[in-house]
Amino acid sequence: TRSLLGVFEEDAAAISSYINQLYQAMRRIYDAQLSSCHAVLSTQLADAMMFPITQFKERDLKEILTLKEVFQIASNGPNLLVVDAVNQKNKHQFPRSILSDKDNHDTAINRYSRLSKRRENEKVKYEVTEDVYTSKKKQHQTMMHYFCALNTLQYKKKIAMLEPLLGYMQAQISFFKMGSENLTEQLEEFLTNIGTSVQNVRREMDSEVETMQQTIEDLEVASDPLYLPDPDTTKFPVHRNLTRKAGYLNARNKTGLVSSSWDRQFYFTQGGNLMSQARGDVAGGLVMDIDNCSVMAVDCEDRRYCFQITSFDGKKSSILQADSKKDYEEWICTINNISKQIYLSENPEILRSPLKCSSLCLKPTSNSILHQLFIVRFLGSMEVKSDESPDVVYETMRQILAARAIHNIFRMTESHLLVSCDCLKLIDPQTQVTRLRICDSVGLAKQIAFHAELDRRASEKQKEIDKVKEKQQKELSKQKQIEKDLEEQSRLIAASSRPSQSSGEGQFVLLSSSQSEDSDLGEDGKKKRESEA
Repeated sequence: TRSLLGVFEEDAAAISSYINQLYQAMRRIYDAQLSSCHAVLSTQLADAMMFPITQFKERDLKEILTLKEVFQIASNGPNLLVVDAVNQKNKHQFPRSILSDKDNHDTAINRYSRLSKRRENEKVKYEVTEDVYTSKKKQHQTMMHYFCALNTLQYKKKIAMLEPLLGYMQAQISFFKMGSENLTEQLEEFLTNIGTSVQNVRREMDSEVETMQQTIEDLEVASDPLYLPDPDTTKFPVHRNLTRKAGYLNARNKTGLVSSSWDRQFYFTQGGNLMSQARGDVAGGLVMDIDNCSVMAVDCEDRRYCFQITSFDGKKSSILQADSKKDYEEWICTINNISKQIYLSENPEILRSPLKCSSLCLKPTSNSILHQLFIVRFLGSMEVKSDESPDVVYETMRQILAARAIHNIFRMTESHLLVSCDCLKLIDPQTQVTRLRICDSVGLAKQIAFHAELDRRASEKQKEIDKVKEKQQKELSKQKQIEKDLEEQSRLIAASSRPSQSSGEGQFVLLSSSQSEDSDLGEDGKKKRESEA
């Protein structure tokens, strides 16, 4: 806001310088009309040329300078100027200065910051809170009216540039009426267009001023609770899922062994870094890397709402003080969330978990999603003959480190390696910009390996099925052979158990060789044969 305000103030200063020069030039033209024949021209120049530029110079530009001084005193100076509503005709409010240290905004804030935490005095606390409320409200009103005047100046400067020139040319046209035949219709049309443009700008300015005045009224009503230094948390709830935070904090600086001072600066988070920006600075500076840091509430010099941030290696720490309980709790929650690298996720609200784990975050769904962060450094690269053994990695690193030592190269580029189920990312730790996204090759390799594993399992399963079928076929063939043998043996037993019958004369019963043997062996041989059967 202050950087943008500086641009508008430079523009206002340039307009003021140019208008002063234009005023002096037109004043010389006006003073040069001395003869009686120029009396009419002089009157027209006074009305149409000198009056509008004098009005702009003496009223509008002085108003900007006055409001600038009011704003600077209210923002930076030792006293605060009270803004009162006067001159309702122009729909603007002008400042009335009251030299009172009590209304000083910075003094009120400092008194409020020094309120005792252990020995609270309700009367003192009420007076200090009332001073902060009044100073904040008056500073806000001064700021809004100053900004409104700067915005209105963008319209007024167009009118201030065009109206005097338009009046000058119209006066010259009237004066040299005898030479009007030399003025073409195109020039008259041009002047008419310029006059129409001026009227349009004036109407647009009036509409814009009315809109800004209404906006100021709405902002005053809506901002009234915000002037309190410690708003009610029931009306303004604490947001505990934030991964970004910005606002003014008091920072403790040691000035000696036992003495310290408190400086008020604007602090904001940027990725995994805590930044601060002093008043007047164009950009912020790094305060601390808050990845994997720790934050906790502390008691410090009997001040309220103090907390301490300690870096992950414990080498750096900062003690900060918030203005309100809401800001105090939100800063602690935000830094805790950033410390867990939740800000690296595309959906930090879902990934936020109460578990104190800085590398693994789980969504509250049925599928677990891995988000693991590693700090990596680039050593170098070299060609290797084989990559079949892990020893190749160690040997390559040893050779690269030896080469870096020989050439006195010790600086290494640090990155954050984010491993997730979707991809691998190399992230710049300062800007949080993704340097490299490793997902296509890894994904393709994973798919190839997955399909190869599926094919291998399918092939093994098919072999097992074939073996089972082959075994079943053998069992079936063996069963059929056994049934066939039993059938043959049953047929033989049936044939051998038939009684021998003699036929008529000249007819004989033919015996098989086995039956012949049975008859030769006698009764014992026959029983033996039957048992074998």
